[in-house]
Order: sequence, then structure tokens, then C-alpha cells
Amino acid sequence: MATGSEAAKPAEAVLEWNKQDNKRMLHAVYRVGDLDCTIKNYTECFGMKLLRKRDVPDEKYTNTFLEFGPEDTNFALELTYNYGVDKYDIGEGFGHIGIVNEDVYKFAENIKSKGGNITREPGPVKEGTTVIAFAQDPDGYWFALIQRAETPEPLCQIMLRVGDLERSIKFYEKALGMKLLRIKDVPDYKVLVDHADFIKELQ
Repeated sequence: MATGSEAAKPAEAVLEWNKQDNKRMLHAVYRVGDLDCTIKNYTECFGMKLLRKRDVPDEKYTNTFLEFGPEDTNFALELTYNYGVDKYDIGEGFGHIGIVNEDVYKFAENIKSKGGNITREPGPVKEGTTVIAFAQDPDGYWFALIQRAETPEPLCQIMLRVGDLERSIKFYEKALGMKLLRIKDVPDYKVLVDHADFIKELQ
């Protein structure tokens, strides 16, 4: 019969695995209703590159990977189309995906010129100096366009809404090995925001 300390080892091992290798975020997966339309939007409006597209008839889905640079160094978006499903309820948990650009004003104009949808025109955030804009893709997913100096990783963040921030922070830190960068309280919007990153803070 296992002792209390022995019984605890498997759970501890789950939380320790993240220290055994050098991790990075690989991709985010979500479902779209018109894959070709979304690929066109991301490549023409956002300037992303189509890496590969794979059709799996036996399981009735097609997926594709898009990103801004080489797959071995860049975060990617994996889009999945399920046969016969042309619309999804995005829900309240997903917020947005962030894209960094040196000139958000020009970036937003390019998106509009290619038929993309800008839902918030470029400008400073409330009570701040960071210039942002918001775009929405054909399925209604939101993208925050954030003005920063050139970066090798333009896909810079994923915003998710959580019900228990403290519990979520502990999960991402202990189970995934992420690092808490900062917490920002925004009373006017009634939100508390935290930012986390794998391994190290982005400079």
C-alpha cells in the first residue's frame, strides 16, 4: 500500500514535467466555416503565410497552418474546417489574438483596402499611449493590432476570459511552466488582466 508521500508523486510529476525541456508556444487551433475565405483573409489582409493544408476525408475535416515566419521558430494558427459546418458560436471565453506591427495605422488601412473588417480604428488605448486597432475575421474572431517595434514573433498574445484569475494563473505557472509578467486592474472596464509568457519575458 502506498504511503501518503508516494501517492503524491504522480501529481507532483505532472507539475514538474515542464522543467525538463525548453518549451515554446506552437500553435492555437480553432474552427472556421469557410477555410478558403479565411486563408485569403489572413494571407492578404494580415500578411500571413500559408504553410500547409491537409484534407482528412475519413474524419471529415480539413486543417491548415498559417504564420508569419518559419514554423520551427514562429507561433502558428491552425484552422480547422469540419465538413458541412459553416458557422460556430465563438462563445464568451475567447477574447482575441494579438498581432504586433510597427505601424498600426498603415496596417489597418491595408486590411481595409483588401476587404478586411476593422472594427476599431487605430489610436491610443484609453489613458495610455500604446496604439492599437481591432480587426474581425470572416467567422467573427477578433484580432488586436498592437503597435510595437519590429519583432520576430508578430503573433504576440492570446486573450482568454477566465472565471477565477488566481486559480488560472497557478495552472499556467505550475502545469505549463509559464511566467507571470504583470497584472493590470482596469476598474472602468471591470476587468483584471494578467500577462504570461513561456520561459522568458518578450523584450
